[in-house]
Amino acid sequence: MNYAMKAMFDCVDSKNIEGFLSYLADDVEFRFGNAPKLVGKVAIKDGVGAFYSQIQGLEHVMTGVWELDHVTIIEFDSYYTKHTGVTVGVPCCVVLRFNADRLINDYRINIDLSPVFASVPDSHLIRATA
Repeated sequence: MNYAMKAMFDCVDSKNIEGFLSYLADDVEFRFGNAPKLVGKVAIKDGVGAFYSQIQGLEHVMTGVWELDHVTIIEFDSYYTKHTGVTVGVPCCVVLRFNADRLINDYRINIDLSPVFASVPDSHLIRATA
């Protein structure tokens, strides 16, 4: 695993938006699930900041990494902690494309967050542990 990518996801998990943005090219395109595509660091900063306000915390546990040329694919178990303190786990796959400077210029998050925001009593949600 590329240590820079591990460091980037440490920024994501600690809600360090500026640290996260340092891995992105200025003209980056960013798509989170089925949300509209965001273009550029300012739009991403605003979008990610808005998302962070909806959750208490998050954690990405990498379960697979594939690298080929300028593309990295990472598979995760992603855990989102709601403001109620309950943690919900969902699978996730991220596809990253890099420019010549090794900055991310295309960032795609393939995830279904509906379990995180579902109107289900917290008592019915479980975090699976291995």
